[in-house]
Amino acid sequence: MKRLVSIIITLAISVSVFMFPANAETVISKSLMQYKDLNLTFAKAESANYKCSVTNNDGGYIKVDANNEGANYWLMVKSQKPTSKAKPKITVTDTKDGSVVKSYEITVTAAKKIAMKNVKINVKSTAVITVKNPYNKNYKLKYNKKILKYKQTYTYDGKCDYTFVGLKKGKTAVQASIDGKVYGKFVVTVGDFKSSLKSKKQTLKYNKHIKSYSFEEGGKIDIADAVKYYHTDATYTVKIQNKKIAAAKKLKKSAGKPKRVELYSLKNGKTKVAVYEKRSKTKTRKVGTFMLTVKKVKDSEVVEANMAQDNDGLFYEFFIHPGETVDLKSIVARKYINGECTTKKFAEREYKITITAGPEDALKVDENGNIKCLGFGAKKGENKVTYTITFADGSKVSSSGSFSIMEKES
Repeated sequence: MKRLVSIIITLAISVSVFMFPANAETVISKSLMQYKDLNLTFAKAESANYKCSVTNNDGGYIKVDANNEGANYWLMVKSQKPTSKAKPKITVTDTKDGSVVKSYEITVTAAKKIAMKNVKINVKSTAVITVKNPYNKNYKLKYNKKILKYKQTYTYDGKCDYTFVGLKKGKTAVQASIDGKVYGKFVVTVGDFKSSLKSKKQTLKYNKHIKSYSFEEGGKIDIADAVKYYHTDATYTVKIQNKKIAAAKKLKKSAGKPKRVELYSLKNGKTKVAVYEKRSKTKTRKVGTFMLTVKKVKDSEVVEANMAQDNDGLFYEFFIHPGETVDLKSIVARKYINGECTTKKFAEREYKITITAGPEDALKVDENGNIKCLGFGAKKGENKVTYTITFADGSKVSSSGSFSIMEKES
């Protein structure tokens, strides 16, 4: 009996090992819609080195971008071609021993049609038409080119902004397609529509250290952008109830836009603003009135406005030689705190600059924030410098970069 039990147990173990091997590969199923991206990036040991292969992908249904990035394995999947019954397989292996780390089976589903809204624009005016686009390819547009003129496309966050000019009165369907298949359609009607305000409320930024129109966003209002169905043959003006809160400056007629004004802030507060339209053959007409709210913003936004003027950045071609000292605080203060956009200079008591730099065998920061270059260091010139500006209002701005350490010329 004991011998019989022993044989049965041995057989059971053998069968279980045969049916469930210790290194059985687990395949993870993932679904990906056509023309969309799938992020499969995962964490790994920094010392580990992986590679990936793709099988069952003869039609090129997906494209895989993968590489080792420190403590992560970057793995991005793109669906490129129309849906097929094929299910591509992605296998990630360890280059050290060839063991399978991850395995994915990808099912590509058909792209869906997108609902798009019809649009009205005035003759000769420019209109930005926004449509949804959740896909990784831009639509190809088909429309009547006698009625509309296309200018440009701006893609962002699953949307596309198409800029058109209305050429003459009429209607045209605009078809949005990818690889020859239509995924959306809307109708543009070009006519002579009565202008009105897009909103009864508008906001502007304010900071005493800068003219608000120097802010990249939120510091100015082009009245043409506040008016729905503006006319290019008109002139648009405003009446500001409290002229201590905001002011206006004239803008010339430009491609697709009329003569108009631009609002900018003078101090925080609220005021009513009335908008008027004067066309060549009509009397001046009041388009409407909106409430303008001017909000004070943090001092850090002044620095960000100055930084936006510097395309290359502070550390671009910043050369330093062993033995030299850089007063980075003074450079930051001159370029970004009291820079090009700053109209009322900051006093030194209004901000503090702290600096860190390393490695310590290449760069050293003294008690005044000056950086001395000691040499190339063990990392052969590799370095990192970080500065942080802290303002009295509690706001902060930080940025980092590297010096180019160079040998002195003999």
